[in-house]
Amino acid sequence: MLLARSPESVRELAATWERVEPLLRGLGPAFVEHAAAPGGWIGEFSEFTDLLEDWGRVLTEAERRGWGVVGLSQ
Repeated sequence: MLLARSPESVRELAATWERVEPLLRGLGPAFVEHAAAPGGWIGEFSEFTDLLEDWGRVLTEAERRGWGVVGLSQ
Protein backbone atom coordinates (compact mmCIF):
# COMPACT_ATOMS: atom_id res chain seq x y z
CA MET A 1 0.00 0.00 0.00
CA LEU A 2 1.22 3.48 -0.85
CA LEU A 3 -0.06 6.61 0.84
CA ALA A 4 1.07 10.03 -0.31
CA ARG A 5 0.30 13.42 1.20
CA SER A 6 0.89 16.74 -0.51
CA PRO A 7 2.69 19.57 1.28
CA GLU A 8 -0.70 21.24 1.89
CA SER A 9 -2.07 18.05 3.43
CA VAL A 10 1.08 17.74 5.56
CA ARG A 11 0.49 21.27 6.89
CA GLU A 12 -3.03 20.25 7.92
CA LEU A 13 -1.79 17.03 9.55
CA ALA A 14 1.01 18.86 11.37
CA ALA A 15 -1.52 21.40 12.70
CA THR A 16 -3.76 18.54 13.87
CA TRP A 17 -0.77 16.86 15.55
CA GLU A 18 0.06 20.11 17.35
CA ARG A 19 -3.47 20.19 18.82
CA VAL A 20 -3.62 16.47 19.65
CA GLU A 21 -0.14 15.82 21.04
CA PRO A 22 -0.77 17.46 24.44
CA LEU A 23 -3.81 15.20 24.91
CA LEU A 24 -2.03 11.96 24.00
CA ARG A 25 -1.02 10.88 27.52
CA GLY A 26 -4.64 11.09 28.65
CA LEU A 27 -5.57 8.26 26.26
CA GLY A 28 -3.80 5.60 28.32
CA PRO A 29 -6.89 4.18 30.06
CA ALA A 30 -8.88 4.05 26.82
CA PHE A 31 -5.97 2.34 25.03
CA VAL A 32 -5.66 -0.28 27.76
CA GLU A 33 -9.41 -0.93 27.69
CA HIS A 34 -9.94 -1.03 23.92
CA ALA A 35 -6.69 -1.57 22.04
CA ALA A 36 -3.99 -3.15 24.18
CA ALA A 37 -2.61 -6.37 22.72
CA PRO A 38 0.39 -7.42 24.82
CA GLY A 39 2.97 -9.05 22.59
CA GLY A 40 1.35 -7.58 19.49
CA TRP A 41 2.80 -5.07 17.04
CA ILE A 42 1.56 -2.13 19.15
CA GLY A 43 0.71 -3.97 22.31
CA GLU A 44 1.46 -1.41 24.99
CA PHE A 45 0.47 2.23 25.38
CA SER A 46 4.11 3.35 25.40
CA GLU A 47 4.62 1.70 21.99
CA PHE A 48 1.51 3.47 20.71
CA THR A 49 2.67 6.88 21.93
CA ASP A 50 6.21 6.28 20.61
CA LEU A 51 4.81 5.55 17.15
CA LEU A 52 2.57 8.62 17.12
CA GLU A 53 5.32 10.89 18.48
CA ASP A 54 7.74 9.64 15.80
CA TRP A 55 5.18 10.40 13.09
CA GLY A 56 4.52 13.76 14.72
CA ARG A 57 8.22 14.58 14.34
CA VAL A 58 8.14 13.48 10.69
CA LEU A 59 5.11 15.66 9.98
CA THR A 60 6.53 18.65 11.85
CA GLU A 61 9.81 18.49 9.94
CA ALA A 62 8.13 17.88 6.58
CA GLU A 63 5.85 20.86 7.22
CA ARG A 64 8.84 23.04 8.15
CA ARG A 65 10.55 22.12 4.88
CA GLY A 66 7.40 22.38 2.73
CA TRP A 67 7.58 18.69 1.83
CA GLY A 68 4.94 16.05 1.23
CA VAL A 69 5.23 12.62 2.80
CA VAL A 70 4.93 9.08 1.49
CA GLY A 71 4.08 6.00 3.53
CA LEU A 72 4.55 2.42 2.40
CA SER A 73 3.38 -0.83 3.90
CA GLN A 74 3.89 -4.45 2.95
